[in-house]
Amino acid sequence: MNSALYWEILSTVANWVSAVAIVAGAVFVVVELRQAAKDRYLHLTSDLFQIWHSREFQDDQLFVLHKLPNTNWKEFIANGRGADAERALQRVGGFYDRIGHLIRTKLIRQEEILPTVGGDAIRVWQKIEPLVREARQSENSLLFQNYEAVLPNCLECYVPIVHGESKLAEAERIEPADLKKMIDAANVVVLDVSKASEEKKVRGAIRAAPNDLVGWIKVIPPGKDVVTYCTCMNEASGVRAAQQLIQAGIRNVKVLRGGLESWEKAGYEIESANIAEDHPRIVQPRGA
Repeated sequence: MNSALYWEILSTVANWVSAVAIVAGAVFVVVELRQAAKDRYLHLTSDLFQIWHSREFQDDQLFVLHKLPNTNWKEFIANGRGADAERALQRVGGFYDRIGHLIRTKLIRQEEILPTVGGDAIRVWQKIEPLVREARQSENSLLFQNYEAVLPNCLECYVPIVHGESKLAEAERIEPADLKKMIDAANVVVLDVSKASEEKKVRGAIRAAPNDLVGWIKVIPPGKDVVTYCTCMNEASGVRAAQQLIQAGIRNVKVLRGGLESWEKAGYEIESANIAEDHPRIVQPRGA
């Protein structure tokens, strides 16, 4: 074997060894980065759980849920500033606001934290929401601005008693066949308020997460009939959405009986669901 051929083979082998080393190094870096991300995630969630489980936090959370006076913001400040009520509100609201920030920055995953804190977060929000919204308008527009990011699309999936059976009965239902006629006549706006993970919807429906619903009021033409639906048991999210619309002054609101499942069983058209494509400018709840 002449020396030129020998050195060519040696050079080729060296290049291959170098390439393998680079790939191996890259794989090692990726594995290390993933492990570091996993360790950071476990550290974050462990710290959050310790805070949530602490006696001090639980005492303040129970105060908010059972002893916080049902007043407007001005009365709350007049009677509670610097006292136990304000301390409890700030600690508990600030905790869930912090979790919301971590969710929005993708440092923790909502679906994994909700089984632990979801029920409490919803109950607390139901209690403090009126105060927080008034405070945002009069004193601190950024108060607990990330709190809503903690809340699941389907509140009733975590707190079934948010709307009792008596309230569920208040929302008028509509059958799939009747909705189909309204869609064919082009005289209805259909709002899909199913969980974000749902990949399909009634054909022509607007996909709107329940917690963002206030922002969708602007896209409903005056005098237009509205039908909401979901995939929850007893149409729970659809009912809540309808009630929010009615409270906001929208009339002629009904709920699809049986939700998306009944629509599909009737053999009517469905299509893929995408919130961003339906209305890309609605990113978070108004007032957040």
